[in-house]
Amino acid sequence: MHAVDARIKLIATIIFIVLAVSTFNLEKVLLVLVFLIAISAVTGLSLRSIAERIWPFTLFSFVVVLPISLSNPTYAVTFTLRVATSLVAIQMLVMTTSFAEICLALRSFRVPEVFVSALWLGYRYAVLMFRELLSILLARESRRVSKGSHMDVWRKGGEAVGLFFLRSFEKAEKVQLAMEARGEALNHYHGKLKMLDFVYATIVAFTALWWVII
Repeated sequence: MHAVDARIKLIATIIFIVLAVSTFNLEKVLLVLVFLIAISAVTGLSLRSIAERIWPFTLFSFVVVLPISLSNPTYAVTFTLRVATSLVAIQMLVMTTSFAEICLALRSFRVPEVFVSALWLGYRYAVLMFRELLSILLARESRRVSKGSHMDVWRKGGEAVGLFFLRSFEKAEKVQLAMEARGEALNHYHGKLKMLDFVYATIVAFTALWWVII
């Protein structure tokens, strides 16, 4: 699955999501979900990891439609499976494709460069900032020898937030300067599609055709 071209996987993910959310036929939704699970199992993806990633959102979707389940249980089950199927398709893409490859695939489909560049920069900056925040919190906890009062917690928390904002501005400037120095730009894919890409595309097309038939 990791070796499949990101462009094929991106299109396949969109197709699977459209097939899942465009119907309330339980058989069709189950068909897409079963195919996704089968593909994940055959390609070596961890079904347990996928389940751990999607269960909170799936459970939340079921809770949302829980009142309707009293009068129409089939609708609640179908709606929950639609959400689960879409999440499985997204997780298959995320677990096997780097964000850089997804951005390159978007550029190959003529998505505006400004949008893709902003998406890429936002992703990189968000990851960087979460790491910075984690390091601040770890440094704060490693220096604390006692629990302290509530006022101490509020004061130290305010200091940590202020330091985080200062480092955010500093990191933003460094990221911008580094990108300008390297002349970083997102290009199009130049590689040709392999036999494995056509095999995966055929499986996706077969799934869509079967979905239409039933």
